[in-house]
Amino acid sequence: METFKIKAILAAAQYKSLSRAAEAFSYTPSAFSHMTAAFEKELGVKLFHRRPNGVELTKEGQLLLSKFAAMLDSETELMQTVAELTDNRSSELRIATYSSISRNYLSGILKRFKTAHPEIRLSVTVADNLVGWLDEDKADIVFATAPAFGSHEWCLIMEDEYLAVTPQNMLGDRDVITREELYEYPQIFTDDKPLRDYFDVSRFKELTYFCSEDDLSCIDMVREGLGIVVLPSLALKGNTAGTSLLRLEPRLKRPLGFAYRKNLKKAPALHNFIRFIKK
Repeated sequence: METFKIKAILAAAQYKSLSRAAEAFSYTPSAFSHMTAAFEKELGVKLFHRRPNGVELTKEGQLLLSKFAAMLDSETELMQTVAELTDNRSSELRIATYSSISRNYLSGILKRFKTAHPEIRLSVTVADNLVGWLDEDKADIVFATAPAFGSHEWCLIMEDEYLAVTPQNMLGDRDVITREELYEYPQIFTDDKPLRDYFDVSRFKELTYFCSEDDLSCIDMVREGLGIVVLPSLALKGNTAGTSLLRLEPRLKRPLGFAYRKNLKKAPALHNFIRFIKK
């Protein structure tokens, strides 16, 4: 039984939507739906009720869900055991990620991991574009959004919601702004695929393109009253003084996760790290 199909089922169950799970795996909705239907046929068990607004696990699907998760954990443990038997270990682990994940998610984890495993050397690279890093052997594990993982299997760790950042009190005490309303305001636009898919850029009445690996620099432009910017909430932590944050309607989120190279030479260090994250 292919673990990729199991991960797809778990994602669909978590999102309660085949289309959202398909987006996370960089599949078309029709291809993803066909894959899950073929998997149900292979099992001889119907896993999902298809609804107009998403999917819902059947009773059989609910019973199997924990079994599927256990299978993935067993695969990880098996790979570690095989690697340990080869007695061919590496004590260096190369990690690549975005700056927002490094600052607000990884730093605390790395500190605790080093305390538990002082023998493992960590190398952390922060970059804006991580597409191809696993295929090109630039990193052993990558924390990013789904497009960076290519064909590698990956694990979802969180959904990062986008927020509109406005000059302080620009819209009074509101906490929500609609996509349609945003077209009417000056916009500072970053080169971010989820935003390109979410907005029709041609509809903005006033637009300033911001091209930089440091998205946070555009918050200074917001403070100066040059416009509104939409950024992931993880990137905003501790950097929003002098601004107001509004939730988008409809909401927009980016799935964040990690993928890794199945390299047995690095397996003991890598899988110790993965188990640590999952804890």
